[in-house]
Amino acid sequence: MNFSERLLKLFGWKALNHIEGRVPAKAVVLSVPHTSYYDFFIGFFTYKALGMKAYFLIKQEAFFFPLGGLLRKIGGIPVRRGKNNVVNDVTKAMKDNDEFILTVAPEGSRKPVEQWKTGYHRIARAANVPVIVGFLDYKTKSCGMMDVVDLTDDFEADTLKIMSYYKEIEGKYNDQFFLPPAALK
Repeated sequence: MNFSERLLKLFGWKALNHIEGRVPAKAVVLSVPHTSYYDFFIGFFTYKALGMKAYFLIKQEAFFFPLGGLLRKIGGIPVRRGKNNVVNDVTKAMKDNDEFILTVAPEGSRKPVEQWKTGYHRIARAANVPVIVGFLDYKTKSCGMMDVVDLTDDFEADTLKIMSYYKEIEGKYNDQFFLPPAALK
């Protein structure tokens, strides 16, 4: 048991990998639901517990001294919303590296949203990589990966299919996690 596994266990959490042996070298991992700042830390230590390194997008404002250097070292990629093309930049990074796991919170906020942002889908399609259905479940205190999904060109259909994985998952503030009725069928 590594340090991260012990730390998660100390707080009552467990890291789960339901896709063991099927984890691609390059992928976009969805971190859902995203309702609390705690999600980042639980997710970070889950990756470490599973022996993985992941990159993550974070608003550029968080990259101030001395936090910025630490964020970059642990996989943070600064995002200047509206100022650059994140999809092109991340796609290039994926193509330039043998291994590149990017974690994205498709909700784009810790507040309830009725529609996910399209970035996760556009990045995965542009880089020709699958999406890993990742989860943080405060009900079972488990975090990890559920499945690998190959996307089509249909964002709406793909997103609805992926959302259906989260029917039984609860966020820290579950009233801030929204799934459309069509995903609950």
